[in-house]
Amino acid sequence: MKKSKRRLLFSVLGGILMVVAGVILLLSNLALITIDWELIIGPLFAIGGLAFLLVFITNTEEWWALIPGFVLIGIGITTFMGQWMAGIENRFGGMIFLGFVGLPFILIYITHRENWWAIIPGGVLLTLAGVTLVDGNTALGGGLFFLGLAATFGLVYILPKPGGKQKWALYPAGILFLLAVLVSLGAADFMSYVGPLVLLIIGGFVLFRALKK
Repeated sequence: MKKSKRRLLFSVLGGILMVVAGVILLLSNLALITIDWELIIGPLFAIGGLAFLLVFITNTEEWWALIPGFVLIGIGITTFMGQWMAGIENRFGGMIFLGFVGLPFILIYITHRENWWAIIPGGVLLTLAGVTLVDGNTALGGGLFFLGLAATFGLVYILPKPGGKQKWALYPAGILFLLAVLVSLGAADFMSYVGPLVLLIIGGFVLFRALKK
């Protein structure tokens, strides 16, 4: 879609949304209708997320739009579930939200192989999403956490990239796999300290690589 047509489409959609919102607010202020914001705030977030996804769909070069799009949809779904399905949200809300935050990074890599760095935050967030399902078992949760991180760096090495294989990824993959074994066996009871430290190191490395480029 040409840039001028895309701008026209967004302008029309934005105008329609603002007109609808204005009418609803006016009717609410005139006491003609009653708005239960707790029930509609979730769908509003999801609609905002869909608007960002539309940006990507109309121009796949705008890969950044996937991140706020899926994050807003994740917020919308978990908020809606909190109102109507509190029990399910308490059990799976964290997994759903973290899954929606991690998914766009995987899609960024799939659609733009040059952005191979997206594998790392995507893998970390999807790993955390899976760990939320482990209830009360610190050794198992810690083992899955480090195993997921090891698999993430393993994918950084294995998956195709324009610049070729990233051999350095084998080192953190091996170290994290060893930590996964130790924590799972209960030989290392330091998950509360090592977990955040590993995330800080990984996050700092991703930022360093991005800023260096």
